[in-house]
Amino acid sequence: MSEQIIYELPLSERIRTFLRLEDLFEQMQHFAQYDGEWQNRAELSCLLDILAISSRMDLRNEITKEIERLTKTLVVFLQNPNVDRNKLEQTIEQLNQLNLTLMSSSGRVDQVLGQVDLLKCLAQRNSIPGGSCDFDLPAYHFWLNKPLAERLQYTQSWTADLTPIKQSISLLLQFIRSSASPNTVIAKSGFYQQSLDSSQPAQLLRVSLERNAAYFAEISGGKHRFSIRFMLPADTERPSQTEQNVHFSLHICQL
Repeated sequence: MSEQIIYELPLSERIRTFLRLEDLFEQMQHFAQYDGEWQNRAELSCLLDILAISSRMDLRNEITKEIERLTKTLVVFLQNPNVDRNKLEQTIEQLNQLNLTLMSSSGRVDQVLGQVDLLKCLAQRNSIPGGSCDFDLPAYHFWLNKPLAERLQYTQSWTADLTPIKQSISLLLQFIRSSASPNTVIAKSGFYQQSLDSSQPAQLLRVSLERNAAYFAEISGGKHRFSIRFMLPADTERPSQTEQNVHFSLHICQL
């Protein structure tokens, strides 16, 4: 387990969506490892959330735009004699291949909802607390009791179109996160504020704290400035800002 806890704040709606999808994909991958009804329920719940996000926006187009933006930035870096040219060219080629895969895909990402009756029924009941009980959806109860190998075949077919989406988001966020070098700064009396360079828009803020710290980071901000408050949790009251000076690691990801 890492000795650090990292708190992140996306500074654009696109990166906000990517982070939510990354979290859902990781949860789904975790639950898919287990042969148990409750893990399978959690896995499909994550899948439905992914499809719900996909239904509200042109996800492939948003990812393609981000790949193209990132590729243009990396091409400029090729002019720098101090960079690893071979590694950078491999990265650009990897991005181009992902872009081609996305562009060659047809249909909406969430089209599986209209094709699979079980998922359609689950999506309709998903907003009702406890709405997928056995007596509500006996077909779901029947599916959950199929052999693991058979259930895996179903879920793999339902998520096949999501694979390039997952790979692209993972790679994009990896590049964005690794674009910043950490700076050690001090939040006086638990508060830190900084202006941002609007000529080079930041994509993501990352705050790293020791795992055993008594406080957590509450980050807020936009294109021009951001602030960080280090808050002490309380069981029965609202969290309060610590009065200590806090040393922490700050990443401003501007790739």
